[in-house]
Amino acid sequence: MDLSKYRQDRDKKLSDVKLNYLKKYLQEEDILDVGAGRCYYSDWIAQHYPTAHIVALDHIPLNADQLPEQVSYRITDLENPIDLQAQTFNVILAFDIIEHISHEKQLVFDLFRLCKPGGILIGSVPHDNDKFLPAYNLTFNHRRDMTHKRYYVPETLRKTLSDAGFTNITIELQGGASPQVIAEFFPHTLQTFVKKCIGLLRKIGIINTKILASDLFFVAHKTL
Repeated sequence: MDLSKYRQDRDKKLSDVKLNYLKKYLQEEDILDVGAGRCYYSDWIAQHYPTAHIVALDHIPLNADQLPEQVSYRITDLENPIDLQAQTFNVILAFDIIEHISHEKQLVFDLFRLCKPGGILIGSVPHDNDKFLPAYNLTFNHRRDMTHKRYYVPETLRKTLSDAGFTNITIELQGGASPQVIAEFFPHTLQTFVKKCIGLLRKIGIINTKILASDLFFVAHKTL
């Protein structure tokens, strides 16, 4: 694997929202990346937090020879219990993975088991509430992913996490379409003006963008 090419591809795929969560909550400790895919976030963490130790899990074969030495990639079937020692990780990442797992409760309980007391779980799941969009022949893009087993609203997500034992749960609506897309319906000469107007209305709180948010991001704690 060409590391420079890999990181060029990585930087195109990284989500600013997810990176903001990592920058806010990560410490240079033991980190578990569940559903790591091509290990883009594990590699980013290794690059920016050089003393962190990261274990990355997913079911896909991956040539991880040129990943940083502090990233350990393991092929893992997340439908089964994770074969790792309990209370090992300070931070567990679960971005865009829980919704793909049939045995959802088993996975979340397992993540609680693997989390150290005082540790945190950071992740995201697809938002279910797009009830007004079909009237306009629209829906969230994640509806096209046939591998999703379920979708969430804040109440169902909170219950899933709290039932496993997590506390102090924070859930935020993020992502989705910007209302500034409305500018595309205007003549080209007016689009910049319309976008600025919409941006101003968003800034002062007249336009509510949360109803367009396609993802629920969460942070959940395991108490000491």
